[in-house]
Amino acid sequence: MSYSNKDISSLIVDFLNNAISTKAVSEDNADSLNVAIDCITETFDFDRDDVKPIVASKFGGQSLSDLLANGTNSTQSIETESVKVNIPVEDAEIKAKAESLKLEGNKAMAGRDFALAIEKYSDAIKTLPTNAIYYANRAAAHSSLKQYDDAINDAEEAIKIDPAYSKGYSRLGFAKYAQGKPEEALEAYKKVLDIEGDKATDVMKRDYETAKKKVEQSLNLEKSTQVEPASTKDASEPASDASAGAGNPFAGGMPDMSSMLGGGLGGLLNNPQLMQAAQQMMSDPNAMSKVQSMMQNPAVRQMAENFSGGNGGMPNFDDLMNNPAIRDMAGSLFGGANAGNPNTGKDDESK
Repeated sequence: MSYSNKDISSLIVDFLNNAISTKAVSEDNADSLNVAIDCITETFDFDRDDVKPIVASKFGGQSLSDLLANGTNSTQSIETESVKVNIPVEDAEIKAKAESLKLEGNKAMAGRDFALAIEKYSDAIKTLPTNAIYYANRAAAHSSLKQYDDAINDAEEAIKIDPAYSKGYSRLGFAKYAQGKPEEALEAYKKVLDIEGDKATDVMKRDYETAKKKVEQSLNLEKSTQVEPASTKDASEPASDASAGAGNPFAGGMPDMSSMLGGGLGGLLNNPQLMQAAQQMMSDPNAMSKVQSMMQNPAVRQMAENFSGGNGGMPNFDDLMNNPAIRDMAGSLFGGANAGNPNTGKDDESK
């Protein structure tokens, strides 16, 4: 059975974790081991949470100490391959110096001295500017100080150097999410999953789901703030009913004229129905012609003469309004512009 570098490094991290948890090393040395663990997990691209499952599935839950003590076939089956790499001495020295600076930056991160971490990562970048890991690490330090614009710049530079380096997209997604841009964060986290495929860790999946949930919440909030406009028809119907009544104040029939006049002139002026009819009559451009037409009626002319001459006192309005001719003319005068013209609607339809 062959093992990947990730499997072997997980076994080593498990050993180091046990050394820290059992206090087999001093507290100062424990800090150094934590830095070493960070370097190993970052180099072989896995998280501490992945160590136990890998050791359980690949090595039957046995620790490195157990495997070495028992001399099982598992350790004997590990295949090692030596590859001869021709690296110029000067290049090797540059890389070693850059890696040393990176480790100092990692140690500063573990101690939460993020400003120092940025300084060390920057020195590593100056020494070897073609390593995407240095930019991604500095992006994490910037994010820890809430310097998200700088974090995004470093993450994008890491992606430019190595488009297949998922940590670059992960750092980008974190900074975008912190800036309140869940849609862009979701795109970055989606790229992480695309690159990793089946090797995607639970942490990577959780980041993606968190951004996805935030985007869905934003969409639901936008939908809930949209107000459905009221129906124009519903709003206009009551107004139409009201205007129909206002068009003819005597639509329900002629008022009791004797009760109106019972209070004298003041009773007339205080009667809202009669005042409404008077206002409508004054607004009717044909009102004067209707008055002239009414004055041609002998009964009306006689009543007007009695008023002007003071003969006979006030007329009997009950008798007067029982006269069909007088009632029709009064309805025509006070009924509004459309009174006595039932074809108005038909004229509109025929045009």
